[in-house]
Amino acid sequence: MNTLGAHEVLELHEIMNDAIHGLNTMKLYRPYAQDHQLQSMMDRHMHMLTVEYNSLVQMAHHQGAGQAVPNRRAKLAGMMNINQGYAPTYGLRNPQTQSPASTNEEIDDADVAVCLINCHKQTAALKMKAALEMANPALRQMIQTAANNSADMAYEGFQYANQRGYYQIPTLKDTTADTFLHAYGTAPSPVHHTGGHLM
Repeated sequence: MNTLGAHEVLELHEIMNDAIHGLNTMKLYRPYAQDHQLQSMMDRHMHMLTVEYNSLVQMAHHQGAGQAVPNRRAKLAGMMNINQGYAPTYGLRNPQTQSPASTNEEIDDADVAVCLINCHKQTAALKMKAALEMANPALRQMIQTAANNSADMAYEGFQYANQRGYYQIPTLKDTTADTFLHAYGTAPSPVHHTGGHLM
C-alpha cells in the first residue's frame, strides 16, 4: 500500500481507537444481558467487530493489505438476523420513566440493547465521515463497508429493542406530519444543453 495521507492516518487512528472502546463497552455490558437472543446478537457483533478491527490493524501495518480489504459485507451481513420485511412498531406504548441506574445490579436487557444500538450508531457515523476523507481507494472501500456493517448491526439491535418496547418511536399527529412534509415540492428537471454556449 502506498504512503497514507495525514487525514487517512488520523481518521484510521480515530476508527481503531473507537473500535477498542466499543468492544470494551460491549464486553462490560455483556454479563448483564439475560435474554438468549440478546446474548447471541452481542456475541456475533463482538466477533464481527473483532474481525473488522484486526483487518484495520493489518491495513494500518501494511501487512496483508489485499486480504484486509473486505469484500466482506455480504459475508458479515449474512451473520446478522436483520428481518428485511420488518415493520417497526410506531408510537409510544406506556414508556417507562428514564433515569440512570443507581447500581450496576439495576442494568437490564433494555439498557444493554440500547447501549449496543448507540455504540453502533456512533461508530457508523464516525466511519462514514472517515471514508469521505480517504484518498486510498482500497482503504476508502474498507471503511465505507465497515460503516455499512455498523449501520446494519445498529438496525438489528433496533429491531430487537423495538419488538420488546425498549426502543419506541414517537410519532406526530397525522395533520402535523402531513403539513410538515407536504411543504416540499418537486424540483424542475434540469435543462440539458446540447452544443453551443450560453450567452
